[in-house]
Amino acid sequence: MTAYQPAPADTKQYRSIEVLRGAWGVALLAVPDRILGAVHGLRIDTRSRTVARILGARHVTQAVLSGYRPSPEVLAMGVWVDTVHALTALGLAAVDRRRIRAGLVDTAIAATWAAAGYQDLDSARATPPRRQRVRDQLVVIVLAGLPGGRFLQREIDQARRR
Repeated sequence: MTAYQPAPADTKQYRSIEVLRGAWGVALLAVPDRILGAVHGLRIDTRSRTVARILGARHVTQAVLSGYRPSPEVLAMGVWVDTVHALTALGLAAVDRRRIRAGLVDTAIAATWAAAGYQDLDSARATPPRRQRVRDQLVVIVLAGLPGGRFLQREIDQARRR
């Protein structure tokens, strides 16, 4: 195991894309009708408004958890969640003709966040093992049982070796 090297002083300690994610989540929570109508092109009903607010809360939570000095474990879990979101949104587009646009827009957004998380997982400096949190240890346990989790665990292991 290589010794932990602290990040240089000029290295960003936060992920800028998470500011955008947080803003998107707040918008979904605060003005779901506007987002659903303008961006997703949906007829607004109670179900779509509820789903938008749930997704908004998820985005805000994820932005908080993975925005500031995230561990490789947190980044990997975020990649998994965003990938599943993209796939389910694509499924929505495939099965509900009225929601094709919404599904494809959501697929693109979630896939963008998944790709950004994966890129950061590949290039980020890992937190030292002594600073790993219970949260990081739980992610490892959860990922072990998820489809694609072993692949992401290998990425975490590589990040920890850098």
